[in-house]
Amino acid sequence: MQKLKFTIAGLFICIAFFTYGSNKMQGKFDYDKFKAEKIAFFTDALELTPDEAAIFWPVYNEYEKKKWELSKDRREMDRQMDNGIKEMTEQECIEFANKFSSFPQKDADLNKEYNEKFLKVLPPRKVVMLYIAEMNFRNHMLRKYRDKEHDNGKQK
Repeated sequence: MQKLKFTIAGLFICIAFFTYGSNKMQGKFDYDKFKAEKIAFFTDALELTPDEAAIFWPVYNEYEKKKWELSKDRREMDRQMDNGIKEMTEQECIEFANKFSSFPQKDADLNKEYNEKFLKVLPPRKVVMLYIAEMNFRNHMLRKYRDKEHDNGKQK
């Protein structure tokens, strides 16, 4: 479960990293193009039939949306930590710490909830393949970003 958590978190980090890099190099991130590439990558990696794809993608999109919202809430808390912690009362710090420490559990709960949903819409082997595909897609996007950066003469 821990490895899954890091894989999923890594995927979202990759998306954020890729978004930043695309904006920096091209002026604008093309979410539709990114999403189309992800759908093609996952559909191929999971060997989804048209019937499986029709029931899988709505569930996966819902999962992604909830992961994004959780990530957004976490980023907001990160910003709050950078601003104004010194002005918080002891009670506000306790509440903040409790809320902050709840994010890993919320993430784990979401992963568990959607693992069960994925198992209802896909064969178990394809659910495992999904987790592998997420890791491979993240790596694919990182390689693509690095290649694009290299092609633009920004070797590091």
